[in-house]
Parts: sequence; structure tokens; C-alpha cells
Amino acid sequence: MVKINDIFTVEIEDTNIFANGICHIDGMVVFVEKALAGEKCEIKITDVHKKFAYAKKTNVGVSSKNRVEPICPVFNECGGCSFLHCDIDVENKIKENYIKSIFKKNDIDVNVEKISTPVSEKYRNKVVFFVENGKYGYLAGGTNKLVEHTKCILNDDVFEKIARYTVEFFKNAPLRAIYLRRTFVNKEIMVCPIFSRETDIVKYATNLVSQFDNIKTVLYSVCKDRDFALEKVKFKTIYGDGYINDELCGLKFRISPSSFYQVNPVCADLLYEKAIELANLDKEKICADLFCGTGTIGIICAKKTGATVYGVEINEDAVKDAKFNAKLNGITNISFEATDAKNFKKAVDVAIIDPPRKGCMPIMLETLLRLKPKRIVYVSCNAETLARDLKTLLLDYQIASPLYPFNMFPRTSHVESVVCLTQK
Repeated sequence: MVKINDIFTVEIEDTNIFANGICHIDGMVVFVEKALAGEKCEIKITDVHKKFAYAKKTNVGVSSKNRVEPICPVFNECGGCSFLHCDIDVENKIKENYIKSIFKKNDIDVNVEKISTPVSEKYRNKVVFFVENGKYGYLAGGTNKLVEHTKCILNDDVFEKIARYTVEFFKNAPLRAIYLRRTFVNKEIMVCPIFSRETDIVKYATNLVSQFDNIKTVLYSVCKDRDFALEKVKFKTIYGDGYINDELCGLKFRISPSSFYQVNPVCADLLYEKAIELANLDKEKICADLFCGTGTIGIICAKKTGATVYGVEINEDAVKDAKFNAKLNGITNISFEATDAKNFKKAVDVAIIDPPRKGCMPIMLETLLRLKPKRIVYVSCNAETLARDLKTLLLDYQIASPLYPFNMFPRTSHVESVVCLTQK
């Protein structure tokens, strides 16, 4: 029986989406942290469950030819990145194999295309740095422990410079975090320091604008809760109008602090173009963009195809941004409803859905089956919930396209994908 602190010598058989090596000991699956397929190593068991266990390497006898030296000094402490110990081609193959294995496990026959990875470094247009005792960085995975980090390869260099300046300026103030956004095309920057109590930041905002180019707006927030969800934080505008502006697929979008907007705009551009291609719309057709957020996909779809589009989103602030973005681009063939997607009742030819990681609630799947669109385009950031939802939809639908994976979050354990279904 495998027990905590047991030592074994094993050969790693495979690597999963979380960058854990997989091996078997006495019939039990063991996940070995950051081990790559083909490696022979000594491991120490750290956690045991009924059907699987976790382990860490204590000694490596044979390293994988795919292993590289991580270029990040806090790779092992931070937890934000999963795959810096192998090159991007190996990461892509692991992610492709992961998606294939999920669909095979669910007995769903689908052809998985080669993953698209247009950029793998400095792609993030949004970051939250946490601050503690004059240091800034990220919280180690699953903890409140700050890992100081001043040079993340996923971020634009200007984020680090603004963070350093902000921490120094507020060295005697109750600064908790620094929330930053930057648009890809216009290079506009939003700066949002977050404090544990009310703090005057007028002088900071004035100095910041003079120190850095492209500062479009400065906001701040007071958040006393130890743990906070960014989407629930309320911001007050100190400089500018509280928004930044970007372009995606040739259209303009206004982004507020709470707006959902893909963190990798280069990859998002490709993903949205593929989703619209799969929708196969024209001026005679009607499309529902469910879970539309600030209307990004629906607005692009309305502009490029001429179809009538209905955007449905439960978040009222997001709907306000969506309406503004449609007007900004002079698009009149799209309208928005601030309601739960399950309440949508209009007849449509195509439904585009882009749900959160937890996928569609059962009532949402029932809604899709009730609406009976001829075509469903499903954009997903979680292959497991995608496969789960497809098993329900395949009662009335069939897979009509390959599954197209997009490495929206290179070097992390996440992957995006899109697939098209048509009525049987």
C-alpha cells in the first residue's frame, strides 16, 4: 500500500495538463509534480487518496530530452505557469493529447486539429500584483503567501515598471494590490491600486501620468476583505474616464475595470474569427450570442456577416458596455438583453455560447435544446465541461466540425477550444 513519505524509483509514463508526470505504483495512479514523460526519477509520496496519490521528485536519474531550464527564477514557488520546464512545442502536444483523451474518455468522436499558438510570451493585457511589506508579486497557488516577482515573462515590461513605481510611492500607505490593464492595439493603460482603507491618490495619479506614456485612466478601490474577487470590486475614477479602448478583429471596444476581455488579444482574434466562420451566417439568418459579456463575439459577428444578432448576458454592467461597443462601431443589427440566458425565447438559426469554466448549467442545455438552433458554436475554456455538455447536446445534435484548440494561455495549464454542432 502506498503511504505518505514512501520513496519509490519510477519511470514517468505521461504528462497531464497540470504538468504532473503520471506513473503507476501497485496499480495506483501517482501524479509527480513537474515530471515529464520518459524521465526516471526517485519520488516521495506527499498525499494519498483512495485511487491516486501525489508525489515530488527527490532525485532525477534520467531527464527527459524535452526538459529545459525554466527562465523564471520563481517558477517552482509561484504556480502561475506550469510548463516553463519544457519548450512550447512540447506544451502544445501535451494540451492536444489532453483534449483528445477527454473526448475519448467520454466516447465522443471528434477530430482535434493542431493547436494555434500565435504568441507565447508577453501576451497578458491584464494583471493583478499583490503587495505586502513593500514587495509585490503573485500569491502562490491555493495560498495567501506572496511570492515576490518583478519580471514575469507573460507580462508587458511596462506592468513591472508601473508596479515598482506604485509600491515605492505608497510605501507608507495601506496598499494591498495593483490591478493593471493595457490594450494591444492602442497601447492605452489602466492603473487601479487597491487599498485596505481610504487613501488620497490624486498626487499619485498626477505623477504617474507624467512618468509613463499612454496612461489613459487611473482608478482606485478600497477593499477590506482579506480575500476579494476582482469582478466584485468597485472602483472610483481619479483620472480619465474610467475606460481604455482596444481593437479586436478590426472593431473597436471600450473596456472598463470589470469588463471580461480575453487576456491574450492576438490569440482571441484567431479564435473569434474561427467561431464566426463555423457559425456560417449571412444577412438572412438570426444568431443568439449567449453569455455575451461585453458583446465581443456578437458584435464582430454582426459586423462581418450582416446577420441579426441577439446578445444575452446576466451582468447589467457588461450589457451597458456591449451596447456602447455596438454604437461605437455603428452596428445596428445587434441588440442586447440583460437577463439569464435560460430566459431567452426568440427563434434563431445559430447559437454561439461561451460559458465560464464550469460550463453550462443543466437549465442552459435544456434552453439550447428547446430553442433548436440549426447550428451551435461552442467556445470553451475547459475541455472536461465541454465534453460533459456535448454528451447532452448530442441527443439532438451531431459534431459538424473538427475541434479547434487555441493556446490562449501559453505556459499555464489552460487551453481554449471551439467546435460546431448541427441538428441531426
